[in-house]
Amino acid sequence: MTRLQAPPPDGAIRSFAAAVGAPRVRSVQEGRRSTSARAAVPAASHACQAAFLPDLAQVGEMRQTTRAFLRRCHVSKPVAGFVVLAVSELTTNAVVHGEGEIVLRIAVYVDVVRVSVTDHNLAPAVLKEAGLDSESGRGIRLLDAISDAWGSCGEETWCEFRHVRAAA
Repeated sequence: MTRLQAPPPDGAIRSFAAAVGAPRVRSVQEGRRSTSARAAVPAASHACQAAFLPDLAQVGEMRQTTRAFLRRCHVSKPVAGFVVLAVSELTTNAVVHGEGEIVLRIAVYVDVVRVSVTDHNLAPAVLKEAGLDSESGRGIRLLDAISDAWGSCGEETWCEFRHVRAAA
């Protein structure tokens, strides 16, 4: 079951439902020129998040919602395709290998799209060599191949994609 998150007090993040125009709209601040409190980087011009319990059926919903959100943010189709693939891989990994509630966050900055997935498993994601007959074990390697940067610090695995906004 997906649980939409209320935005933090500064209003910087909105739920996926609000991001794609669904009826459960929450307050939002977009296009802010301030910097993030966590790091000296520009605040996202568009951001959203969704929380859900581990269920493979939710992966498809996160892909569809991500695609709609990126379209509203005017992210080019080629980059959006890679971002959607990353969301699919990261949320699947969280469902299969994670623990507890999963939170997906997507932030679209001026020239970067950042995807972050957190769960309660403290073990970081790692690159593996999957055997030829293995049915799994290729997700992080795929993420490494398609993203411009990625990392994992235990509960969070993230990736970034450089982009130029598509014409509105």
